[in-house]
Amino acid sequence: MRNSLVAAAVLAVLASAPSVWAQKAKEAAPKPPSITKVVGKQVKAAQDAIKGEKWADCVASLKSTEGLPGQSPYDVFAVNELLGFCSARAGDTAGAAKSFEIGLESGFIEPSQLVMRYKQLLQLHYNLKNYPKAVDYGRRAIAAGNTEEPVSLLVAQSLYLINDYKGTVEFVQGWIAGVEQRGETPPDIGLQLYVSACSRLDDGACTLRALEKQAAYHPKPETWANLSVLLLRSGTDSNTLNVFRLSKESGGLRRADDYTEMAQLAIEKGLPGEAQSTLEAGLANGTIATGPAAELAKRLLATAKTQAAADKPTLLKQDAEAAAKKNGEIDSRIGLAHLSYGDNERAMAALQRALDKGNARNPDETRLNLGIAQLRAGQKEAALASFGAVKGDELQRLARLWSLRAR
Repeated sequence: MRNSLVAAAVLAVLASAPSVWAQKAKEAAPKPPSITKVVGKQVKAAQDAIKGEKWADCVASLKSTEGLPGQSPYDVFAVNELLGFCSARAGDTAGAAKSFEIGLESGFIEPSQLVMRYKQLLQLHYNLKNYPKAVDYGRRAIAAGNTEEPVSLLVAQSLYLINDYKGTVEFVQGWIAGVEQRGETPPDIGLQLYVSACSRLDDGACTLRALEKQAAYHPKPETWANLSVLLLRSGTDSNTLNVFRLSKESGGLRRADDYTEMAQLAIEKGLPGEAQSTLEAGLANGTIATGPAAELAKRLLATAKTQAAADKPTLLKQDAEAAAKKNGEIDSRIGLAHLSYGDNERAMAALQRALDKGNARNPDETRLNLGIAQLRAGQKEAALASFGAVKGDELQRLARLWSLRAR
């Protein structure tokens, strides 16, 4: 990045050499500024040093102009453009930043080159760990129309490194929105900064929003586990099993206690089939291994199996009776029972009946369960439609996350 940017500075100075301006004078265009004799000798020596890649000699020649009387504003600009280039190549980042800032403030840089200069100073100040200045120049570049990922990333990282977590969140949110509007995918590292900054602020709502974005574009194993923790922490008891259901589907159950708590809730809600499959999954993947959790799991599993053995054989009869009644709530419960045993086709039929009858106790929860059954049956478009129809803060958030799973 440095080489391409600073090379432009060299070209700008070379373009002001007398031979070029002599050619320009033959044209009708107004004569542009040029260096004066006051610094001409030193500039020529610097140019010769550049050709030989003698960066220290270049710097020495240009610094010898400091304090010379009679310099024009353009002399100061031209000398500092070359000095910035040679300082950068000599490894003097601070010197390069200082010279290029003088060049920026001179007013001689073409408007079309301003974004390039802002980017250059952003990178230099970031390397110098002068993060406030890096943020300033990065914001200027963005305001001037720059949409490049490295520029936004350095601004976000600079804000984070000065512990401005609120500023980081606000900036990254705007950055992501712009990327999405252009139909592009937000970068993973930007979303990681978003999640981390929200976490540093100890802002659960902010962290949930950030994790949702991460789940949408760059999900990681811990993304769903963290989402589950926050959803359980911020949600109501009535939706706890719904959260666990999503967590199990996405691989977010990470502790033995997660499996046993989900199983207990399923048993309490009359869903022994779901309790059984949950515990068997935890035992099979090794999450439930030894200790008190393993003993509890074995007891719960025995209970779930006993109840399922008594419940499942009667389910088809219950289904037929529910279909003949006007009470959609019964259909909703029957549909969820079918879902708990993995019978997605019968679950879809019963849950749809509940919605058609129009008197289910919680139609949005019924729509959510219908979407889950449709998704598990491979009907992704239908599932997305069902999830999209779910309303209510908690259930709607769960439906959005299920939609991500569907995609």
